[in-house]
Amino acid sequence: MEINNLSVSAADLRRLVGRPSLVMMLVCSIATSMLAAPVAVAKDEAATGLEEIVVTAEKREVNLQDAAVSVTALSTNDLEARAIVDPGQLNGLVPGVSIQPSFILLTYIRGLGNYSSQPGVDQSAAYNVDGIYIDKPYGIPTILFDQERIEMLRGPQGTLQGRNAVAGTINLVSGKPVEKFAAKASMAYGNYTAVQTEGMINIPLASGYALRFSGATAQHDGYFDNGYGDQNVAGARVRLLIKPNENFEGIITADYNRRREVGQTYSPCPPGSTAAQGCAGVKWDPWAGTPGQGTSETLDMAEPNMLNSENHAFYAEFNYDLGFGTLTWQPNYRKWWYRNHQSLSHFFGYAPAVKDDMHSEELRLGSNPGSKWTWVVGLYYGREVAAEENYFTAASVPFVTINRPGFWPIGHVYFKNDVYELMYRSQSAFAQVSIPVTDRFRIVAGGRYTQDKKTHAGNTGYVYLNAGVPAVASVDVAGLYEKNKFNYKAGVEFDVAPKVLAYANVSTGYKAGGANGVPPNTPFQKTFEPEEVTAYQAGFKSRFWNNRAQVNAEAFYYDYKGYQTSTFAVLTDPNTDAIVLIGGTTNSQTARLYGSELETAFLVTEDDQLGVSLTGLSAIYTKFEVPAAGANFTDKQLQNAPAFTASVNYDHTFRLSGGSNVVAHWESRYEAGQWVDYRHTPGSYQAPFSRHSVDVTYNSTDDRWSVGAYVRNIFNDDALLVANGGLGPYMLGSPYPPRTIGVRVAAHY
Repeated sequence: MEINNLSVSAADLRRLVGRPSLVMMLVCSIATSMLAAPVAVAKDEAATGLEEIVVTAEKREVNLQDAAVSVTALSTNDLEARAIVDPGQLNGLVPGVSIQPSFILLTYIRGLGNYSSQPGVDQSAAYNVDGIYIDKPYGIPTILFDQERIEMLRGPQGTLQGRNAVAGTINLVSGKPVEKFAAKASMAYGNYTAVQTEGMINIPLASGYALRFSGATAQHDGYFDNGYGDQNVAGARVRLLIKPNENFEGIITADYNRRREVGQTYSPCPPGSTAAQGCAGVKWDPWAGTPGQGTSETLDMAEPNMLNSENHAFYAEFNYDLGFGTLTWQPNYRKWWYRNHQSLSHFFGYAPAVKDDMHSEELRLGSNPGSKWTWVVGLYYGREVAAEENYFTAASVPFVTINRPGFWPIGHVYFKNDVYELMYRSQSAFAQVSIPVTDRFRIVAGGRYTQDKKTHAGNTGYVYLNAGVPAVASVDVAGLYEKNKFNYKAGVEFDVAPKVLAYANVSTGYKAGGANGVPPNTPFQKTFEPEEVTAYQAGFKSRFWNNRAQVNAEAFYYDYKGYQTSTFAVLTDPNTDAIVLIGGTTNSQTARLYGSELETAFLVTEDDQLGVSLTGLSAIYTKFEVPAAGANFTDKQLQNAPAFTASVNYDHTFRLSGGSNVVAHWESRYEAGQWVDYRHTPGSYQAPFSRHSVDVTYNSTDDRWSVGAYVRNIFNDDALLVANGGLGPYMLGSPYPPRTIGVRVAAHY
């Protein structure tokens, strides 16, 4: 390809793989060439340009191009045109972000993430719903609807976006009630009997008051031949605007969503599996699913497979303008329950259940727009109390039925881990300020002091034969974790030109450790330590060619310590000679991550827009020893960390007579080879792959209604999403969703 006098060959692009620093060099060359290029835009086109996007990435509303952080925002139109209703469908839309829709939602940003289903383990990538921190994947909304935008921040957000955003943050921003009538309704239908519905109505009540009701449903049949991989979710939300005067504004929200599904599955023997795992002569059939799942071949229909959850939330945001700044208070109350059982073979099933209550408060004071100094100070308090069950089930070993009060009875249990009470309290004080040294140069400094406390009380045990009768050998477990931590950010910002911002910073991130609910005399420690990262980041954001071209880029280097790993140890009970499988969380030692990202957007003509994104990444465990599992993963690549990714999207608007139009959108994504299991087990390597999607939307003259169609994963690529060994006679893998096709109609008022 050639941009002005700069030529880049296919060989040049191939050399980027494994050498992410070259991406940044290419970025700088492109940007320099473009900034020096003559502007060839007619005067009557000067008012036409790329859309301005406002984000709240720094706890205040700011133009995305003025936020000195690597952030991408998806708008309502982006979500609606693609018929995106599931958080898992966000995967692949943003460089450096991998989202795995498994039995819980797993998120990796620049190779950092974790398998966070163990009790007391927080997420590395933080989710916020309307500014409210959600610390467990069970609490993330099961369905997306009436979204104003979705912001994806890459890199540690240790000062403003706590509590534990060592990898990055995903902000879900709901539509706000406004003082005018508005309504919309949509429906989509697709293959696998997919049906989606969404509705919203905004009602002004009186001057300064309004109500906004919204809701949605989504369901489809299983993607796999055995009927698993289905969807059945629904949600509803009501928001009340209270604005009695110009100085005070409050929004009170009640939110509900639920899931009722058969659940997930795997297929045996992904490419690369070895005969030692039972895969000799077994052909990989990605859309088959686990043989016999949910029948007597695995467990029995008496132990149904399911993936159920229900979330209730009541939260608010109150803002009061004090003149010199705005005082914000965000109270939050949430309750959720989660239940899952997946019998993956005759030898192994997994049955977790969670009941959780969460309360948090954030109080902050921030500068108003136009202030010479930009600043924010605040306090955060969060308290969570949970009860959990984590059971292994099988039909091939001695088992019992457990009927714990407050939970659902389940049989075929051969290992149990009951958490009677898991309490987590976190409180912190934070501040960040941007100080102008000159009209174009600013210094940024921030800090956050956090106190974390976790207590764990429960019981763990296994089933063995006592005189031929199944019996439970169990022991009470308890743990206490307490830690104080200070995180900081220091950086500079420089306005190179009116629409060119350069920045550099060093920051730290922290993710709390916790208490392992394990009996004494096991390889696991009573507690596991926090994850800590020191990040060095530098980048620029630019717009030029009369606001018709945008080039954003960032280079980064992470020094990472204490990666939390969920693993198992196989022990022998000396009293019963039974083999015992004990699960816990331990810390790896160190990892090194570095790379760079490029995001571009070009308004080629009034009707054509092109976007190109490139990511280079090196993510290696420099020391990773797990004595509890007898394993050493030093010098191995982190999971879900491809060395190179490239994304291209293109939009063209066909303008029709009478003022209506048709918008066609194409997007493609390429990912280099990567491991989807941190252990690098045979069969968990995904070779380089690409995925492609397209959607077309007809918009009426007055934009009151539209009709669209979409195709996701056009070529039905079967790239691996996750892979696991040791869950039965096979190595098991699950691919990304197959090709899906649908049509959508919508009406707006």
